[in-house]
Amino acid sequence: MKHPGEVHLALYASGDLPWWKRPFIGLHLRSCERCWKEVEFFRKEAAFVAEAGEELSRNLDWDELAGEMRANIQVGLQAAECVSPSEPSRQRLSWRAAAALAAVTIVIVSGWWLHIPRFGSGADTAEGSVVAATAVGIELHEEDRALTLLHESSEPVLVTASADGAMSAHYVDDETGMVTINNVYVQ
Repeated sequence: MKHPGEVHLALYASGDLPWWKRPFIGLHLRSCERCWKEVEFFRKEAAFVAEAGEELSRNLDWDELAGEMRANIQVGLQAAECVSPSEPSRQRLSWRAAAALAAVTIVIVSGWWLHIPRFGSGADTAEGSVVAATAVGIELHEEDRALTLLHESSEPVLVTASADGAMSAHYVDDETGMVTINNVYVQ
């Protein structure tokens, strides 16, 4: 036989057990003397607490108690003002946290600096080749030779150069409005 827990028995004794559980506990209590004694114990304890509460409330001066509580609160507030500073203190980083933050910052800034694309009128490659944008197009220079990718328009609209030796020019045809994109990559 499975016995109900103490919580269920205490709630049954006080009349606070939900209505759908009361019949099952009541049925169990009819056949189980041990659980019935538990319920009776809880009822006696509840009566004792209620009686002690009534006696306490008869002998207690509630106005005096309220005055004491106000005084204790005032003392606590004044003590808190003495102990805590008027301005909140700022948290400072420990030297280890500051050193770690500085190291991470240096690594991030160095990585960013090394990988910045260098824009300009031309990009140099490792073999001595130079790619440059001119008014007539994109030019590739190698030692004493040059190759020019010409375009009919006199001015490019947008020219970009990358650090790896590539150049791109975007042209807009004045008559048709078509966009031409020339890309030169040097390897």
